[in-house]
Parts: sequence; C-alpha cells; structure tokens
Amino acid sequence: MYQTASVLKRCYHVGRLLKSKCLEINKNNCDAGAMARILAMKWSAQIRALDSHERGKRYPDRYPVNSDSVGIELVGRSLSDVTYESVTAQQNSSLQWLVDELYRHFSLTSADVYRHPAISYKNPGEASSAQWK
Repeated sequence: MYQTASVLKRCYHVGRLLKSKCLEINKNNCDAGAMARILAMKWSAQIRALDSHERGKRYPDRYPVNSDSVGIELVGRSLSDVTYESVTAQQNSSLQWLVDELYRHFSLTSADVYRHPAISYKNPGEASSAQWK
C-alpha cells in the first residue's frame, strides 16, 4: 500500500460528472419538478444537468466530489472494456485496514464509502470485487 497524495490536498478522482444520489438511492428525496425537467432532456444534456443540479447540494445530500472526498486506487489489469481482474485477498485486507483508519480519523461510516461507478459515469467493473465492509 502506498500513499501518493496528502489527504489535505485536492485530487481529481471522482469523475467529471456526478450521478444523482436522490435518483440512485431514494427518489422521494428528489426535487420532483427539477428532476422532471432534467429527465425530459436528451441523455447527454441530462447527465450534465444532473451534475450541475447535484453540485448545488452539500454532502451528504449529494455524492462526494473531489473537494470533500478521498480517493483509494486499487491497481489491477483491465481484462476487457468492462472487466477488471479481481481484487486480491491482500488488496482487500489492506483496503479494509485503510478504510477503518479513515472511518476513525474522519468520523465516517460505511455509508460514506462508494465505488467510482456508483457516483460517476465510470466503468461499472471498477473495484467490483473490492470489499471494505
């Protein structure tokens, strides 16, 4: 395990466009009028509008962004356009230790930890076998 950046510095790891947390987790928490307008748009305009709408919120009402999150990189080979090799037992063990330390240091819970594809438009196979809970 290597630390490549200070937790006090902003790194760009989340992804360019955020998904909507209220649409993904609990649609009852969404602004129905705003969501109706956004969801009526074509897909590319829709994801940009969702991103803009979400960035107007504060965490935890939206997914974390680069300025209020820590990125953890698990290194593995890409096997195809959508598949990565499985995370090793040693990587999962290190990940669990690291996340436990971050929970303690930043007063976080498992509800504050997300895989990249859950919060931004990244490859759904990223970290699919990672286990931190």
